[in-house]
Formats: sequence, C-alpha cells, structure tokens
Amino acid sequence: MPAPILQVRDLRTQFLTDGGVVTAVDGVSFDLFPGESLGIVGESGSGKSVTALSLLRLVPDPGRVVGGKVLFRNQDLLQLSDDEIRQIRGRDIAMIFQDPQSSLNPVLTTGFQIAEAMQAHGKAKAEANARTVELLKRVRIPAAESRVKDFPHQLSGGMRQRAMIAMGLANAPSILIADEPTTALDVTVQAQILELLGDLNRELGAAIVMITHNMGVVAGLCSRVIVMYAGHIVEEGPVEEIFERPQHPYTWSLLRSIPRVDALRHERLRSIEGIAPDLLRPPSGCRFHPRCPFRIERCFTDEPTLEEVATNQRAACWVTMERARREMHADDLLDIRPGAGSGVHPGEQI
Repeated sequence: MPAPILQVRDLRTQFLTDGGVVTAVDGVSFDLFPGESLGIVGESGSGKSVTALSLLRLVPDPGRVVGGKVLFRNQDLLQLSDDEIRQIRGRDIAMIFQDPQSSLNPVLTTGFQIAEAMQAHGKAKAEANARTVELLKRVRIPAAESRVKDFPHQLSGGMRQRAMIAMGLANAPSILIADEPTTALDVTVQAQILELLGDLNRELGAAIVMITHNMGVVAGLCSRVIVMYAGHIVEEGPVEEIFERPQHPYTWSLLRSIPRVDALRHERLRSIEGIAPDLLRPPSGCRFHPRCPFRIERCFTDEPTLEEVATNQRAACWVTMERARREMHADDLLDIRPGAGSGVHPGEQI
C-alpha cells in the first residue's frame, strides 16, 4: 500500500448553541490514499459534511474544530496560518459543494469564476482563460468556447454542477472533496455526473472523497466507504465487502432501506425505526442502540470503539465484536446482510 496522502486523527468539531455544545464530529479518524475514491455516508445530521468542511477549516460560525490532526503531506492543516491554508485550498485540496447555484456568483460569468480560481494561485490570465475552455470540454459541457461567457443562471442544473467540477479541477488538486454533488439533480443527470467523476478519478489520479447519504452513489463510484452516525464512524471497509456483508446494524439498516425494484410489488418500503439522537444530549453507550434491532445489554452503557471484525472491515458494535472474538467461523458471525434471515426482529435482544 502507498503512504496515505491524508491522515485524519481524532477530529472533533463543535458548535456552540444557545442550548449547549453540539459535538458534530466526535473523534473521527481515517486515511485517504492517492488516487482512491472514498465514500462517507450517513443520514442527515450524521456529521459527514461537517467532517469534510473541517478538513479545510471551512466550518461556519458558531462551529469550531476543537481537536485532532489533519495531516496532508506531513503538514497539520489545523495548525497552519490563514494565509497558508488558503494556499492549500483550491490548489492541493479542492471542494465541490452541494448547491452550485449558491456557490457560483450570479453577477460574474462562469468562465471568469473558473479562471479566477487559477489566477488566485499564480496562473497568468491568458493561460487561465485557455485552460478554462479545456476544463469545460473535459467535464463535457458542449460549445465550451461560448459557454465561458454565460452567467450561472443561463446554465442548466447539470451544467452548473459540471462547471463547479471544472473549478475544482482548475489547479489539478491531489484531493477532490465532493459534498452531495448530485442531490438536486434528476437521476439521469446524476448518473452522468457520477460517470464523469469516476472517469476523472481514473484519468487524473486525484483522490476523491464523496460525501453522500445515497448508498447507490457509493456503490457506483467508491472503492472504500466510511459509515457515520451521530458524529462517529461506525463502520469502515471496502465497498464490495460492506454491501455484501455489513458488520454494523446501522449499515445493515441503511442497505435494507434501499428500495428494490424486484420487491416493490410484494414488500412495503422499509425505514430505520426512530430518529437520529439529539447531540446536545446523546444517549449513553452506543449511540445507535435506541434504534438498533440487535442491541444487547452492554450497548446501553458502554460505548464501542472501531475494531477489526472481518478482513479489511472495522466496526464499532458490541454484538459483532463479541461474536468475532469467539474465533468462530465467518458464517457464524452476525449476518446482517440485506435479506439475510437473522431471526431477530426490531426491539428484541439477541
């Protein structure tokens, strides 16, 4: 394995609210490798977008990164000065935001804004303008030479998102962070954007961090996935293994709630019981236990940590860890694959 290009260790981000302190990211640690496509998935409020913003110190007030390290090429980004981190943003690590309509300036042409991102990092104006046209062609915007003169409102939603991707690629970054880049798009355009990101990942070799709540997006683009819940990482591993054999009940629940075309006539749509916890007053023990159909007594009192529970897979679950520690055959581990017959029903204990 090559050395990680990004190492995140014990990252903690808090928001000071009138009701108290909300720890939106609570002890998150992971590695990102060169050229990798990593998915960070979870429900709204799980902390995935705040994690991405924390990496580049873009958390809005009243949020603060209060602990941890973000090591990029042996530099801790959390310790850099404002001028130093601005040199990293857009040049070495770029970010594509969820809503291009609010990210693009409505009174400036799209081409000007893409070229400006390059000029801010030292490119000459003529060179930046020429590369802008190349970038728009690369992200498959037709008639790129004329589109550079268009304002954002003159572009369709899909084209605006492609323009944001072009802006992110402007300085050939080593890492591209995409925060829900397909949420507001219809499924056809969504598929085109994902195909484009996958092609760019392979052609340019940039590592991609995909922030999403959509497990289908993860399956289509990513090679490895991190599952977050209530500010914690609850599972991590290769996409194929996690989709085939999830080791945390929350991951199992997410996969189980994906609508299946072959089952729609015979089954009701499934959902995860209950709601995500209030992070002002998080539950004791495992934060997922109030909603978990597999919970045992220890889940109510002790908070689990990420441990290796299967080959290349880590999970923070007492049920999975206890069974793995018995050194039983893999088939005897907690099988919480979608559709697997566990014999356990919501609300029951194993």
